[in-house]
Amino acid sequence: MNKPFVRRMALVLALALAARESAALAAGEPAAESAPLSASYKRHMANGVKLYNDGNFAAAIVEFEAAYAESPRASPLVNIALCHKSLFHYPKAIAALELALGKHASTMEPEDKAAAEHAIAEMRALLGTVKVELSPSHAVLLIDDEPLPPGASDKPIPLGPGRHRIGARAEGYEDAEQTITVTSRDRDKIVKLALEPNKGWVVVKTDDPEMAIAIDGQPLALGQWAGLVEPGTHLVQMYKQGGPEYAFQVLVVAGKAQEVRPDVGGVPIAVPRSLPTPPPPPPKIAKPPDPPLRGAYALATGGVFLMLGEEGAGGMVGARLGYRINTPIGLEFMFDYANNPIATRSGDSKVRLSSARFGGSVRLMSPGRKVRFVASIGGGLAYNWLGKGESPGGVAFINLDTGFELDWSGVLVGLAAQQTLLLGGTDTADVELADPRVTLGLGARIGFGAW
Repeated sequence: MNKPFVRRMALVLALALAARESAALAAGEPAAESAPLSASYKRHMANGVKLYNDGNFAAAIVEFEAAYAESPRASPLVNIALCHKSLFHYPKAIAALELALGKHASTMEPEDKAAAEHAIAEMRALLGTVKVELSPSHAVLLIDDEPLPPGASDKPIPLGPGRHRIGARAEGYEDAEQTITVTSRDRDKIVKLALEPNKGWVVVKTDDPEMAIAIDGQPLALGQWAGLVEPGTHLVQMYKQGGPEYAFQVLVVAGKAQEVRPDVGGVPIAVPRSLPTPPPPPPKIAKPPDPPLRGAYALATGGVFLMLGEEGAGGMVGARLGYRINTPIGLEFMFDYANNPIATRSGDSKVRLSSARFGGSVRLMSPGRKVRFVASIGGGLAYNWLGKGESPGGVAFINLDTGFELDWSGVLVGLAAQQTLLLGGTDTADVELADPRVTLGLGARIGFGAW
């Protein structure tokens, strides 16, 4: 570790014992930390300094952590790092300094920041890493008797050089432990911990929610029970006051799962009709609401439509790209291309009117998981042109879709009625387009939803 940094921190700690009027600086307060400090914070810092000077580093860490909880700033973290370094807990010392630099850099002097960064680099060079392969994967991993959070074995674990105890524990299994030696050159050193089961998993189902379950004379539940049981032969009873009674001898084997029902799962036996008192029914707990459905979705559309006042049907294809912000509401971008015949002014011929429509809409959905009602309302701009290439220009439009949708694990298929109002345009020499036009259609939808 950087010697000037160690000397600087040690001096900061030692100053606490030098003079009462210098208590703030003695407790590790650089000049940049000008906020008022509580008496409780100063007391924890001063006690931590005394414990550090006595060599009681673990107790000093407790005091410095209490000071940090009282007033989060860099100084307690720097002192915690120094204590962990003295205990050769290099990963924890690094974590404390990184927290100080990451959250409280503004309360550190520039030279302290540089020294902390240099110390982190030097300690990190001392570390090796281990990769623990756990079986079962849900077991709690322990390093030197300290439990790690769930998922810790999913990535390499940094450790300081030396001997370490790697252990694991899980309900229904014997504890496992290995002692390994780690050096700074070790990278992803493999440690395998396979726990041996010491209990069996038993599921008892009565098919009657009012029938009691007892194992070895101990009432456990009504209707159904599941749990770990010691290996060996056990008495399993299912009974109901004034109703049928079942009793079985069940052989439980460690590491094995088995199910017991009134007609299967054990050896039927006769027992005296002195039944344990059934347990009270469990309290009724309201089912929590389903989490909101959120995610992107995309749909391809296609259908046929009629334009009011015109003869003959037209066709339309398009797409919808959107995001479902919660279960009932989505926001989407829409594009449609439509083509249909319209009469000329003379009425004795027809031309085809093409329209490319771009816009946005709000999508409303019922909460069904498999089948849902959907409606979209929105609008935008449409660019129109006639079959011979003449363009009457762009117009605004309003669109309404209503229908239903089937959802097969994210694959969406639906049918919708589509109504569109084209808000007028420019007349041409052959066609009158200035008046608003209404189209009514029916179309299919297919796509996917990532919720």
